[in-house]
Amino acid sequence: MDDLPVGKTVTATDLIRHFSAHSRHALSEPIHIMNHGNVGVSLISTELLVRLSKEQMTVPDDSRLAAKLDVILDMIPTHVILADEQLNLVRINLAARRRIGVSEEEVRGMPLMQILTRPAYHFSVRALERVRDTGVAEEFDYCAPDQPSLIYRVKATPFPRGFALLADEITDRMALREQEERMAGYEELIDSWPGLARGIFNVRGIVTGMSPALAKLFEADESRIMGIRFATLFDAANRGAISDAVEALLSEGKPFSFAAALLSSGNQHRQAWVNAAPFKSADGHTGGMFLIGPMPSPPITD
Repeated sequence: MDDLPVGKTVTATDLIRHFSAHSRHALSEPIHIMNHGNVGVSLISTELLVRLSKEQMTVPDDSRLAAKLDVILDMIPTHVILADEQLNLVRINLAARRRIGVSEEEVRGMPLMQILTRPAYHFSVRALERVRDTGVAEEFDYCAPDQPSLIYRVKATPFPRGFALLADEITDRMALREQEERMAGYEELIDSWPGLARGIFNVRGIVTGMSPALAKLFEADESRIMGIRFATLFDAANRGAISDAVEALLSEGKPFSFAAALLSSGNQHRQAWVNAAPFKSADGHTGGMFLIGPMPSPPITD
């Protein structure tokens, strides 16, 4: 009975005994009649019955729905072109109109081949023709000949009573992916260099990331290095200079590079070359990324 509309539930016996009171109550909300533990009949007013029947027969206003769809389509950056089964244009959103340089009123109902006339668009039209012939959607990345610096991800797909052509500019995403792959390559090069270790520290100078080589360099588990202050990795004689350099990096964006003695097991000291530069994290806070490696030969002097 959890799916019953809000109303009052009474037994069949109670309804018969107090019909007059329950019938008046039915003018404001349904009366659900329980018989042998089940509700199979409800008592409602004639006014409510008429209202429900009218709502059931109400036909949705397609023009209002279409207007709402137009508003939504014009708000998104995706280029959207909808065509009928003969590939005549049905709808084109604001982003696509600006890209092609047309108004919807002048091109609505026209064949797409007459709208997408520039050679840069022929590839997309042919993709729609293949989708029409096969019923299988296609998706591809595309560099427009007239704008070679821009990369689009294009999808041609079946759509109710026709087909849809969708295009998103992904230039920034592709550039970011390329940068991430380049960074991964640099990290792999660094990690493969004997005696070279890397890591990052946050805005408080605390180590928050590291390569496995850093643990080997300090002859300690990674868990004992993560979460400690970067300066504490070095001999007490160098910690003041390291702390000052970290502070200048975090507050002024000033990188540093100099020799310092590392701490390792048994408090043994080893000279190493320390390099650090500013690093801005995803939350916008500036930390630092560092490299620790063997002393240069010959030694670098200030």
